[in-house]
Amino acid sequence: MNLTLPHHTTQENAIKTIENKLNEVMNWEFPKVEIIDPEKEWEDNLLRFSFVAQVMMIDLEFAGTVLVTDDEAILEADLPGMITTFVSEDKIRQVITREFNKLFNI
Repeated sequence: MNLTLPHHTTQENAIKTIENKLNEVMNWEFPKVEIIDPEKEWEDNLLRFSFVAQVMMIDLEFAGTVLVTDDEAILEADLPGMITTFVSEDKIRQVITREFNKLFNI
């Protein structure tokens, strides 16, 4: 899945905001869902991330990158097939866009 979203702030502030949100997401607690093996690494303005959502003995692996430019954040992510079987990529894009816009007060 690829998604490009404007952040309307400085690159430095966008990186900090995305970093804080990702830390929050990787520490969320859901009923019957455990986030395991969370990893993230920044190389300048490129974030690489991955984690496994374990749901009732099923491992759902998520991985991707976020490139933060002066004007936008470019997300590229691999979604587990099991997720896209039940939720369309368009719906996932809508949710990410909505949450991103809230994060940056857009």
